[in-house]
Amino acid sequence: MQVKNWVSFISGFLLLFLIYHFPEFYQSLTLTAIFKIGFLATALILGYIQGWKGLDGFGLAFNNKWGWDLVKGLSIGLVVFTVSIFLSIGMGFEKLVSIQPVDVFFNALPLTLLMTFFPSIAEDILTRGYLLGHIKIIRPIFWVLLSATLYVLNHIWRLTDGLPVLSYLFLLGLVLGVCVIARKSLWLAFGIHWGSNIAFTLSGKGIDLKTTGDPMGPTWALAISWGLLLLVLGWWYKSDLKKSSQ
Repeated sequence: MQVKNWVSFISGFLLLFLIYHFPEFYQSLTLTAIFKIGFLATALILGYIQGWKGLDGFGLAFNNKWGWDLVKGLSIGLVVFTVSIFLSIGMGFEKLVSIQPVDVFFNALPLTLLMTFFPSIAEDILTRGYLLGHIKIIRPIFWVLLSATLYVLNHIWRLTDGLPVLSYLFLLGLVLGVCVIARKSLWLAFGIHWGSNIAFTLSGKGIDLKTTGDPMGPTWALAISWGLLLLVLGWWYKSDLKKSSQ
């Protein structure tokens, strides 16, 4: 593994890590918003200091494919999370009680987009984009595993929540890591992450579900859904992944 400058790499990562997690010690929505937005501003400045054009070094360059990758990722994230809900119901873990009218979802959408954007992109930069910019000469499979492990560990408050939670986090981390390696950017991975967070938030506002089986069953259903997507992406981007390995 080659890192251009270990001091710059470690100090920059610790700075972003502290900014990302600091609001979690306080129950303040305003403080959280300030620090999540501040994270993006800090990452932009840090990118320039470390020798890139802002966020370009973290895989967020506005090239000719970024928009399509983002839209595609958003669609995938929304669909896969929705599939996990149907899977949970089909496996008997949950029962659908009611669904709010469509206008409830549309009314909640603008604020949901805003509230999920900054946490999603901040975590993607911290656990994937920052590694993409700094770590060179490493086999793609090891890069994906490293990124997925870091993604799990970044959920410091959920590490004791049990195997289902760790499984879904690790599988999602693998999915997002594969997207970064295949597309050589963060846009597709960010889209999937953001889309799933949007779906999670909207489902909580508009869908009433009752747990009827194992309380951790819905989490297992989510893990299975990400695992299936991992297989699909591995097949779909097999040529890109093969090129990266070479």
